[in-house]
Amino acid sequence: MTRWGAALLLLALIPLAASAAYPDLLIPALVVVAVAALAVFADARRAPGRDRLTAVREHAEILSAGRPNPVTVHIGVRPAAAPRWRRGARAGAEMLRPLRPLPAEVRDEHPPRLRAAGAARRLLIPGSFAYTVTPAGRGEARFGATAIRCPGPWRLGTRQASLGEGETVRVDADLTAIRVYEALARRGQLAELGVRAQRRGGEGTEFERIREAVPDDPQRFINWKATARTGRLMATELIPERAQPVIVCLDHGRLMGVGAGELTKLDHAINAALLLIHVALATGDRVGLFAFADRVTVTLPARPGRLQMRRFLDAVRPLRAGEVEADYDEALAELSRWQRRRALVVIFTDVLDPDQGQALVRQCARLRRQHLPLVITVRDPALEDSARARPVDAPSTYARAVATRLVADREQTLELLRLSGVETLDADARTLAPRLVNRYLELKRRSRL
Repeated sequence: MTRWGAALLLLALIPLAASAAYPDLLIPALVVVAVAALAVFADARRAPGRDRLTAVREHAEILSAGRPNPVTVHIGVRPAAAPRWRRGARAGAEMLRPLRPLPAEVRDEHPPRLRAAGAARRLLIPGSFAYTVTPAGRGEARFGATAIRCPGPWRLGTRQASLGEGETVRVDADLTAIRVYEALARRGQLAELGVRAQRRGGEGTEFERIREAVPDDPQRFINWKATARTGRLMATELIPERAQPVIVCLDHGRLMGVGAGELTKLDHAINAALLLIHVALATGDRVGLFAFADRVTVTLPARPGRLQMRRFLDAVRPLRAGEVEADYDEALAELSRWQRRRALVVIFTDVLDPDQGQALVRQCARLRRQHLPLVITVRDPALEDSARARPVDAPSTYARAVATRLVADREQTLELLRLSGVETLDADARTLAPRLVNRYLELKRRSRL
């Protein structure tokens, strides 16, 4: 019931309380209470129910993990059917009359594992409201019904209805960065995303065209045959070689299941890999996938074209961080046998200390004989905050000491990789994707592949 209905019932209880002193008021007081309760009940029955309310939920077909996804709910109200004795032309005119907005409380039942903001509202219906849900990982989630509580025309009683049978939605890797990248690339504003220019004229090994020379052209790019033929100083323009293999290696062992912000390190790695794959395919390279934990779980041969992005998404959808450590010896040895042609091998993994990373250092040093390995690690912001925090008591002092030791061991492992000649990139989740793209473009410009 509404607060007005509660107030009416409280007023009706006053004569009943007075009947304790005046027994003759008992029967009239009971009648007053019954009439008040009947009025509240009748008003609640006149409120719109399931037969008059409609609820339509709108959202993307596939939700993005780690991003606020908008959800819009539209609430509609159908006119009440006229009584049999009022049917006719007058009833038809009343049916065509616009409905008066009704105040209502609406709550959309979102999946519990999706953090929602604004899923419960008070609004006038017919009407709409929007809220956001932020998935904490990939997989599937199920929305429930939409609960609507409406007051009656006298604003005394309320009636609640649950509409809809629920629906299951798929939560996939975050594609927002790709859409932002494409929009900024069309406007020539990639610097806003932290990505530098994709290509500089004259850099690379693959021929693109012969053009008229400009003062900044190095002498080694001057095309003397074209110059003699045309009578003008001409230069050869080279671009980075295309159709080169880029193999994304995803470690989904136990360490990649550690949270780094709202998502796990594995989810951050997949999100960064998506942008890398998009850029690599756009530049004409071929992209493949190699996933492993204690054994090799997924292989996707390197191919060009937009369809490869869909194949990649389908391949990584079932991947979850396991409960065992990654076996670098077996996995990377299998990678050498599986990928014969020289390729850029981008290894998304995590390291703790030199002892744990010995196998990674050893296998990456072996990969360098045939491929160009690039080891990508995701920083844990909570660990770094603990290492920098000022201790105020014994527990915080101990936490800082442990965090400082872990950060130092991690840096030591990465330094061992660098000393072995292995390219590394250690970044937090916010800057990982653009920094990875910059490193890839830099390796292309330097013809390292």
